[in-house]
Amino acid sequence: MEIIQIEDTDLQAIEGKRCRTFQAKSQSLNALEIIADIHTRHRKRVIVICNTVSQAQGLYRDLQEINHDYTLNITLLHSRFLPEHRAQKEAFLKEIFAENWQDDGTCYVLISTQVIEAGINITCEVMHSQLCPMNSLLQRAGRCARFQDEQGEVFVYRTVQVNQAYANLAEADIDTETEAATDKKPSFLPYAQETCELTWQVLQAHTESNQVHENVGFRTEETWINQVHTAEDLLQQQRRQNNQMQFENNFEAAFFRGENYTATELIRYVDSRSLFVWEEGGLFIDFTQEPIDPRKLISFSVPVSTLCKVWREFKNLEFGADWIFKRIEAPKDKAETYSQPVCTEIKSRESLINSIKILVNPRYIYYDENIGLLIGVNEFGNGFISPPKSQRSIVSEYRYQMDTYVGHLGCMWTCWRKPFKTLSLKNGKVEPTIYNSVKNELLPTGTKLIKNKIFPQIQESEAAVLFELLVFFAIFTHDLGKLQIKWQEVMRKWQAIAHSSFQGQNPKQHLLAHTDYNPEDSQQKIALKDHEKKHKRPNHAVESAFLARDILTQSLVPLLRDYFEADNEQIQNIWWVVLMATGRHHSAWSNGWEQSDTVKIKNIQLHPEAQRAIAQSWQSMTRFLPPTLPLKSANLSKTMYPVKSKFDLSQLNSADTFEYFHLYLLVVRALRLCDQRSVQLNFHV
Repeated sequence: MEIIQIEDTDLQAIEGKRCRTFQAKSQSLNALEIIADIHTRHRKRVIVICNTVSQAQGLYRDLQEINHDYTLNITLLHSRFLPEHRAQKEAFLKEIFAENWQDDGTCYVLISTQVIEAGINITCEVMHSQLCPMNSLLQRAGRCARFQDEQGEVFVYRTVQVNQAYANLAEADIDTETEAATDKKPSFLPYAQETCELTWQVLQAHTESNQVHENVGFRTEETWINQVHTAEDLLQQQRRQNNQMQFENNFEAAFFRGENYTATELIRYVDSRSLFVWEEGGLFIDFTQEPIDPRKLISFSVPVSTLCKVWREFKNLEFGADWIFKRIEAPKDKAETYSQPVCTEIKSRESLINSIKILVNPRYIYYDENIGLLIGVNEFGNGFISPPKSQRSIVSEYRYQMDTYVGHLGCMWTCWRKPFKTLSLKNGKVEPTIYNSVKNELLPTGTKLIKNKIFPQIQESEAAVLFELLVFFAIFTHDLGKLQIKWQEVMRKWQAIAHSSFQGQNPKQHLLAHTDYNPEDSQQKIALKDHEKKHKRPNHAVESAFLARDILTQSLVPLLRDYFEADNEQIQNIWWVVLMATGRHHSAWSNGWEQSDTVKIKNIQLHPEAQRAIAQSWQSMTRFLPPTLPLKSANLSKTMYPVKSKFDLSQLNSADTFEYFHLYLLVVRALRLCDQRSVQLNFHV
């Protein structure tokens, strides 16, 4: 990368006659200070920037209260507005605070947060900013005297102060208990204290110098950045080094080994939570109503510090509602259904911090298009509920269509082998979509891993064959659990309903892998809910892995031993690569069965036509494997499999099996991609 040096003559041409000055102010940023400057200097375009949403909201209300003669046109902009209201505000600001704006006698004031640091092309005569790191401050200052020939002043304040009546509102985003553990001072939230103090030192030195009323151009800004952030980088570098290893360990444990505890630890690295609001009464009981899907609702992102403070204040109330926050999560053991999420009351600060999606009691939520979202025990709910997302926000959508067991495996194997063109519903419109083959995406990486880490003695072409073979076995075995009599009975009954009531296909005597279902059809949703209440669909993923052992013993194990000359340890590890991919193809958290589960399951009874379907699938799929490969045909050898002992899928988690765990990640990735894309292969609208 080439570093481009900017000559002083070029800078003069770029900056023109623009002049922007900076001053550090010893007093607090407050409404009276802003008003005094407006009247004294006859300002017409003013921008005020606070570090937190709540401080901006408090200052907005304070300034509105003393705007007795309505000579000020005040706009508040931050991240807690609905998209349509924020878009309207930004359009208004781009017009009023534009280059070559015209004086119509009104003073326009924008109170905002760091949301205007980038992306909004506006300018002003004066900017009042709360102290923040130098790089952010200069980004903000870029909205003052932005264009050539403009004159502007930037005033920087250490703190924000509002009228006592709005003090609680202004401090809503500051929770000293939460922040105590993160080395941040409340006055500089959400920024680190050290960086802000370094910035203040530079600004103070400039304010006390003879250059305080001179233009701060690019060269000065460059010097300031180096003074603050070179030192800041040294302070932060050690923190990053200390935290990085712990983060990586937690990430691997949570997402690769399926440890729920470390997943909650990772959540702590995320500063904000997604909030939803709806009236909960009866929504998850009355199945005649349209179910709520949080994925289709607009959420608000709110700092966890704000939520912790609100929760603590709620707990201190003597009177109030029964709850304020509930955790939104998928129902346990129902990952394969269309069940509604479960909302569980949050009863501890720890539980709140470990939650990502949160339902808020509408009683404590207020929203309007002027001030945005307010949350707290002192707020009186005004009936606001989370509105639906615009149809334009839907990236893609498709219907599930009936697929036979043999046909589904064939479609998945096609998605592995070659690209295909289909139709997708994007932004409400049907568009052609081309999917690359999963083989082209993952085979090179899988080949390299096997060749370099597991079987270095074999040829690269043989490593490629082995990786493809592992994907084949994962696809071939991943739905064996759907061949249970009970699974087929439940889903064939639903397909009969879909056929008779919703123009679905006739199931006839086929063994099914998927059924017809349109998630956009509210009547189908109600019908499926009613069906699932009466007929519980058995799980199938872990059952598939349990049954797959029979298939692998007959075919994969002899091939590894005789053709690839694998030893017993290598065979066992590769065996688990396939079984883990099969058992976890729906959920990375699945650990298999405990001993207590075996009492409930007892045995797996297969459909009488199961072995015929398996044989047909083997014949149709293996013809695309290398013909010289000495692969023995395989089928399930029994129609009933007793379940007597625990079946643990938490394997390959030691340092000695690290390369096999990586291999599992690639195989399960291939399996999931093929499964997802197979639904699209024969899509039609």
